[in-house]
Amino acid sequence: MTLLVMKQQGPIPTVKWLEKVPLPAGTLDQGLPVRAEALADFIGDLLVERGFAGARVTAVLPDGATEWHLVQWPGADWPEDPRRLLIQRGREAGFRLPIQSADLREIRLEPEPGAASPASLVLAVRKALLLGWIETFATAGLPLDGLEAGQICLLRALEPLLAGTPDGQVVAVLDLSKDSGRLLLLQRGIPVYERRLAGSVAGIGALVDDLRRCVDFWRQQERGVTSVRLVLHGSQAALGEAVVAPLRQRLPAWEVVVADPIALGWLAGPAEPQPVQEEGTLPASVELLRLLGLALVEAQR
Repeated sequence: MTLLVMKQQGPIPTVKWLEKVPLPAGTLDQGLPVRAEALADFIGDLLVERGFAGARVTAVLPDGATEWHLVQWPGADWPEDPRRLLIQRGREAGFRLPIQSADLREIRLEPEPGAASPASLVLAVRKALLLGWIETFATAGLPLDGLEAGQICLLRALEPLLAGTPDGQVVAVLDLSKDSGRLLLLQRGIPVYERRLAGSVAGIGALVDDLRRCVDFWRQQERGVTSVRLVLHGSQAALGEAVVAPLRQRLPAWEVVVADPIALGWLAGPAEPQPVQEEGTLPASVELLRLLGLALVEAQR
């Protein structure tokens, strides 16, 4: 679990405290709190120890907790009851989660010029998972201002990079962890394709081959693609040139950007070096895109 305490000083959020701590074993199952009381005690005690007792909390749901799809609706307008329409579509809707028992959020997209029908991003999360986290924070005695989907936080944080994207450019957002990569393709700022990639930083050749295959597949679907921008984030993106150099060598026609929120001026680091607690670690700033997307909402309140 990564904790970010921030303060608003000037136009961008400023880090007051940042720490990554391991959660007690057995408290989560695929993002769902299964020992809510033990997890609540851990979180509550941790914030007391760090001097943030009673802090108001806004949280990003764990990776994989939320499923999302780009949905093209029939007709000339958005449906009044998206859930009913998705249930009628059944498996054709593309969701693995049962829509009947999921919490849904629909984000309507601006129609493209000449589009015959409207489209939305639809996010689904298991209600049991959502209620599990609400119960956990309530048991910890922490006021919960909101739970956000990680995908939406990521898009929000990347807005400065996406704002100037040419129509013919596809943006490949690559989340690099120790053992794998997760790819998200964006066209005109809209998510169009997502996949976990084979290979890792240690096996960069396999990773690049899979990455290239995914982008080539999309270019066949979207004939107007003229360029590719590769945006790196995640724990292994902190390796810097050790990762960037081989990617640029193998993908010479692609623009490669490391999405480091502090280096790019989207987030201000702490004014003074932060002491690291014994059980915690200081995450690299390239791991903070989702939390930055969360912080941007808080900064606007």
